[in-house]
Amino acid sequence: MDDHGPLVLGSEVFKTGDVTQNRWVGARSGRELERNLGFGAGRLARGWAVLLLWQQLQPADFDSSGITLRSGGREGLPADTPEADKARRRVSVAIKAERGKDGYVELQRRALSTITETGPDRIVKVIPVARHSETMMPSEQYPMGGGGLQWTLKKHSRVKFFVAMTVDANGIALVAASPKFSVFLGESAAYDDRHRVARFLDEAKPQTVGR
Repeated sequence: MDDHGPLVLGSEVFKTGDVTQNRWVGARSGRELERNLGFGAGRLARGWAVLLLWQQLQPADFDSSGITLRSGGREGLPADTPEADKARRRVSVAIKAERGKDGYVELQRRALSTITETGPDRIVKVIPVARHSETMMPSEQYPMGGGGLQWTLKKHSRVKFFVAMTVDANGIALVAASPKFSVFLGESAAYDDRHRVARFLDEAKPQTVGR
């Protein structure tokens, strides 16, 4: 099961849902992340957290969901109603229909070979402070993203993440380095601050982070 409630910097949590690679997250501002990942404009205005994958994935842990242009890992454009949006065929279903079960597992194994423990190809998850809204149209809440690879972690899998960074509504990022540090990650953030955060998110390992 997922851990619920506020995300505590430096803690380990179990999460499901969509994930991508660090090259599409890193030390970007909220607006950049919204465009990259397919969150509606302003969704990250109240802040967000960046989680780093803290275990090795297996093919049974996830489904392939194409790229972030595929909103929610489904074919076609995001719809205006939840019912219509759920009717869109999942990318994983389309792949299985084309390649068969064995071909799909092989595709997953190839995907795993491109994922690294550290660096820009490591798996990350962004959690907005603003929760999912049942009243917003999917087309507004989850538009097409910037085209990064994405995978969907299955609900039955207990996939462990580390809460590596939290960002508040003012764009102040608190980073779980050892020792911890904070920087501004808004639109006008300094290059050196962005570089410091990006380097941590690339290089962090269990023995190098603050608890």
